[in-house]
Amino acid sequence: AWKGSVVSKAVLGGEFSHVVQVDRVGPEGILLQLSASPAQREALAQRLQILAVLNLTAQVRVVPDPVQEGHFLLKGQFGAEVEQTCVVSLEPVGQHASESFLRCFASVAPTRPASEPGEEDAEWLDPEAEDPPDPLQDGAVDAGEVVVEALALALDPYPRKPGAEWPEGYRPDPEAGGKLSPFSVLAKLKGGKKD
Repeated sequence: AWKGSVVSKAVLGGEFSHVVQVDRVGPEGILLQLSASPAQREALAQRLQILAVLNLTAQVRVVPDPVQEGHFLLKGQFGAEVEQTCVVSLEPVGQHASESFLRCFASVAPTRPASEPGEEDAEWLDPEAEDPPDPLQDGAVDAGEVVVEALALALDPYPRKPGAEWPEGYRPDPEAGGKLSPFSVLAKLKGGKKD
């Protein structure tokens, strides 16, 4: 159930902050429908170092973890339309991003050993183990920040406009087995000049 006093939109200058006080979340949890304003989208584009965030919406549910007392689950999905710079042509290229996410938060983060563990003590380093819960900040979780982090992970790190091709001097040389050597590129740029 939505409660106006449960969610605040202003905290620590976050571009898309939607802070939920977990002590006010009932057993059924709360559902948030989030949509970024034009000013928030502009600030997010600057933060993510992309040309533009054209649209960002999310549906997020915050519920108490039924298994572990004092833990809260934040699950949801987002949809976004963004514009980035093509890595080949440097022209704008659009991308649709949509992902589901699940994060766990707790009031106290698990403690780690005070000293470096030996091989026999390294159980807490298990890469297959579940991630520990994220710590709550002053009894609250910022649902908007979780959405922004999920968006950042969903962005294409090398956006390429359809049909964009590398300039001639930067294409692999078929005579060199299809490999592009940085030294061959430098030799072409130097053009046989002698110093």
